Amino acid sequence: MIDEREIEALRRRLERIRIRTDSAWLAEEGRPLLASIDELLQHSVALTFPLPASDVLALHRFMTTAVDRLEEWLPDARRNELAGKFFAGFALRLYLLSTMTRIVLPPGFWRLLTQLGHAYADKEPVRGELAWLFALAAADPRFMDGKELLWALRWIQSASPVIALYGSGQSQEDGFVMSLSLDEPPEPRAWFFGRENAPRATLFFSLEELAKRAEEEIHLLEGGGWATRRHQEGGLSADGRAALLRELLDRWRYGWQRRLPRKPFDAMAELLVGWEAVLSHRLGLPATIHPVRVTDVSISGYELRWTDNEGPIFFPGQIVAIRVVGDVRWVLALVRWLRQHPNGLQMGIQALGFDPEPVALGQEKPLPAGTSAQMALSVRKAPPLRLQSALVCTKGTVCGPKLVEASESAVGKWLLRQVHFIRFEAQTRDVEVFQFEVDPFMED
Repeated sequence: MIDEREIEALRRRLERIRIRTDSAWLAEEGRPLLASIDELLQHSVALTFPLPASDVLALHRFMTTAVDRLEEWLPDARRNELAGKFFAGFALRLYLLSTMTRIVLPPGFWRLLTQLGHAYADKEPVRGELAWLFALAAADPRFMDGKELLWALRWIQSASPVIALYGSGQSQEDGFVMSLSLDEPPEPRAWFFGRENAPRATLFFSLEELAKRAEEEIHLLEGGGWATRRHQEGGLSADGRAALLRELLDRWRYGWQRRLPRKPFDAMAELLVGWEAVLSHRLGLPATIHPVRVTDVSISGYELRWTDNEGPIFFPGQIVAIRVVGDVRWVLALVRWLRQHPNGLQMGIQALGFDPEPVALGQEKPLPAGTSAQMALSVRKAPPLRLQSALVCTKGTVCGPKLVEASESAVGKWLLRQVHFIRFEAQTRDVEVFQFEVDPFMED
């Protein structure tokens, strides 16, 4: 955990540092400062939201001081490669801290990074730090929890030196672009220039080789046996890492465009929060239902404003179910991102399917007599939201490529069927999502 005193102490230390261009300064002050921020990042993995108001204020103050210092350091960083590498490394950690704490970076951050990028278009050490930062920003990693985000950074770093950073005039068709006239993270080139009155590009960042490496790793991860793929490493199984890489690839290919149309919306809704609440409600047992306001809606998800003063704790990847007033259907969803506001919490949730059905899972065919098997939720095909049926269960429930599933029909009889999994879709802190098909020929 982090607290106000820890953040304030780091901010005051940051205020005292004056950048120098000698290796002694880097050893005595530069690297210890980066190590302190790394420690803060590790602590922030366990954060719970909403954050206390005092922590939010302290983090805002730290971010503001940090961007001010970056602006002061820029002239030295542009002249000296050693200072430039420290600058880029500090900026990378600042961006990670902003993402993990959901505190928005102050204006000017991306403009400063773009200006540094021009000075070091041909300098490998600085270019590498900048490329990792741009790769994470281009992938828009708000959907990741802290452990996933740090794992993604380690993977991007391990892929060096395939990342290429291009200077102005060296555009590539697969490139990402940043503009000095805007203070925005990198975006896909094609979509950027599709905007009305789009600014002139000033810096290009190619992800072609990085995407190729991601596809190769996905192929290797999925080539192992089931037991190997379920092995946990750094908080993610091999299947989880492949799903995360697919998400990154998807962001790099399509950017921040929504593939399904989105429109403003204003309505109240009912929200079930957490696996136990959702499962209990779908089984007809008592469960707490919370009021929430829907501010934006598309077929693939919702943007919500949390209205409870004393509400449950949210985190990316958390399972929820929502029913908008006037609709009879419950929608199963995952929390994808959260934003802390002075007046509350804003979040985006991604729909998994309509009216989830409780099912019992087992490895053997004799199943329902007491039904002590593990419980899961099944969602049916529902184009264009869902093109394949999926099973949502707690982590570790599925330990083989085939399972027997029992569902309770409307007449109260348990129906048995055998299913086999065709794709691992997502892994979060609490749940896993598998696409499946029903095997029409039950094994004896």
